Formats: sequence, C-alpha cells, structure tokens
Amino acid sequence: MNRNFQGTDRGKRVITTGGSAVGTIVRVDGDTARVLLDPERVESERIDPTGDEGHRSTLTIDRRAVDHSTNEVVQLEAGADPTNERRIA
Repeated sequence: MNRNFQGTDRGKRVITTGGSAVGTIVRVDGDTARVLLDPERVESERIDPTGDEGHRSTLTIDRRAVDHSTNEVVQLEAGADPTNERRIA
C-alpha cells in the first residue's frame, strides 16, 4: 500500500490474494493495522481457556503486506497469509 493506514480503513475486511477472509481492521496506527481475526482463523490452542469470555485473536499487518485496498476490502500480497503469524510485514 502506498500510504499509511487511515481511520477510514477501520471496518474494512482483510482478504488473502486467493480471496479467503482473514478478519476486520479494528485499529490503525500509521503503517500498521490491527485485524480482528474471523472465528474460523483462530486456532483453538491460541485461545487461553482462562481468558475473558468472548476473547478473539488479533494480528498486526504492515502496510507493506497490502497489495491493494478498496472502499470495502484490503487485499494482502501473495504469500502474506496470516494463518500462523501474529504480525504480517
């Protein structure tokens, strides 16, 4: 992405190059954004059973990992699938 994340990016869906849903941007901070992962992206071992009820996992993406952005979605570059990562750069 040629620009930093902006407030208007909050709420956008994040998808992989193949079109698989990753999650939704919930917070932006310059060149990084926090993505609330979709439930099917969260592996059971990542959830602390003693944690807060309704706990959802997030990951951080860097603007360099973004291929392009529209008014509704942010598409990650090829190979930037966050399945096993917590930070995508």
